[in-house]
Amino acid sequence: MSHAKQTLIAFVVVTMGIWGCARGPEGGSSSYADRIHALEGRNAKLEDDFRATAVTRDQLRKKLAAAEEQQQKLRQELDQQLQVITKDREELRERLTERTTERDGLAVQYEQFRKQIRELLGQADAALNRPAADHPVTSAEVVIPGKS
Repeated sequence: MSHAKQTLIAFVVVTMGIWGCARGPEGGSSSYADRIHALEGRNAKLEDDFRATAVTRDQLRKKLAAAEEQQQKLRQELDQQLQVITKDREELRERLTERTTERDGLAVQYEQFRKQIRELLGQADAALNRPAADHPVTSAEVVIPGKS
């Protein structure tokens, strides 16, 4: 065997080995096709799930934005009501202070009135209890002309 024959045989063996390795196991082309088909199916399912999740995410973002807007409106309404209530409370405090001052003034006047009445009653009692010598009581007969 010449060197050229050995080289040709080695070349054929190497070529057949590479071809066999590239081809894979016997009947492997159909299993690869099945596996690719299964992976494509899973990929399609994942893409559908992603689209559904994206739609749900967008809907939830819209709901969140609407809820935040409603919360802002409610907060503004609450602030307005709080301002009105605070104003009313201050007005009521002022009115209460006025009424309390009026009540206190009337109570002082009432006490002064009671004191004056007591003084007058004391004077009246003193006048009734004086002895008769101080004020003589006389009686006179009144004659009406033309009557007998």
